[in-house]
Amino acid sequence: VENLCVVTGSSSGFGRSMVRLALDKGEKVVATLRKPSDLNDITSKYPPSQLLVLKLDVTDPPEIARTFHEAKAAFGRVDVVFNNAGRWMLGEVEGTPEEEARKLFDINFWGAANVNKEAVRFFREENPPKAGGRLLVTSSIWNGTPV
Repeated sequence: VENLCVVTGSSSGFGRSMVRLALDKGEKVVATLRKPSDLNDITSKYPPSQLLVLKLDVTDPPEIARTFHEAKAAFGRVDVVFNNAGRWMLGEVEGTPEEEARKLFDINFWGAANVNKEAVRFFREENPPKAGGRLLVTSSIWNGTPV
């Protein structure tokens, strides 16, 4: 049975890798990211019946809810949420502008928390009875340097 996977932060790192892995295994995927054109190389290889790419700002709860609504409209359910959206910053604490630190916290903490809350709500209230779902939370960064 194929799964429907929602992946946040799918522009790079673990998120992008998860999108590619799921698609290669024949799963259906809703890939979310701030700039959908970042996945043009992938969207050109898969039909809309297998891949839906949506713009998602995880700091916007109504946009999170809309994403799950669109996933259900397109595929009927959500089996797996790979919650991976995040941002990083390099610098010393005393030199980091508070506004930038708050944006980072809004994305990495509240964004993740709000996606998690909507995923659990969806699994309980929107998926077929007793179907549930799997919620995986991670984050990654890749600076382009080969390991």
